[in-house]
Amino acid sequence: MTSIIILSFNTLNLTRMCLESIRAHTPEEYELILVDNASTDGSPEYLRGQADIRLIENKENMGFPKGCNQGLEIARGDSLLLLNSDTVVTENWLANLKRGLYSNGKVGAVSCLSNNVSNGQQIHVPYGGDMEAMQAFAAGFNHSNPAKWEERPHLVGFCYLFKREVYEAVGGLDERFTPGNFEDNDYSLRIIEKGYNSEEDVPHLYRWGWRIS
Repeated sequence: MTSIIILSFNTLNLTRMCLESIRAHTPEEYELILVDNASTDGSPEYLRGQADIRLIENKENMGFPKGCNQGLEIARGDSLLLLNSDTVVTENWLANLKRGLYSNGKVGAVSCLSNNVSNGQQIHVPYGGDMEAMQAFAAGFNHSNPAKWEERPHLVGFCYLFKREVYEAVGGLDERFTPGNFEDNDYSLRIIEKGYNSEEDVPHLYRWGWRIS
């Protein structure tokens, strides 16, 4: 099972779109963990009404690292995913991520391509803000190809999938980065330090295939 951990902070409409896309495009077993950081836009009320989520409501904004750690602490899955609330997922998104993650015992974490992300994970897309066109584009684009996977020294945490054994070895995100930024870089390096790299003489860990979320 994959535990999908999403932080919510005044992103009601985006969070709703994110959840709807997960429900529509995730046939694999998963659980949804939502951590709301004291939103004032109606997010807590909406989230309380979602029967398929496990909700943590903070009385104040705890920031990204702490919020993620709260979700990780209660997660039950053998795969753990940190997912930004402004992400819309597509067909085969999780299956392809897990294919890369479990392709090798030395792979500790994976991420994916998107239309708006840093670290060389961004691709040009033709669909603009048309979500139906985005899904059609992804259906033709999102085909796992190990020959195109790349190893990276760090991954962007907007869609960050890792093994439970990695979490148990490394621990949670470093809360010194609160309210947020660079905690994903730090986590990537800490995983590498635990030996999760494909070759002993190559200081790289992560693999992400040609996929979009």
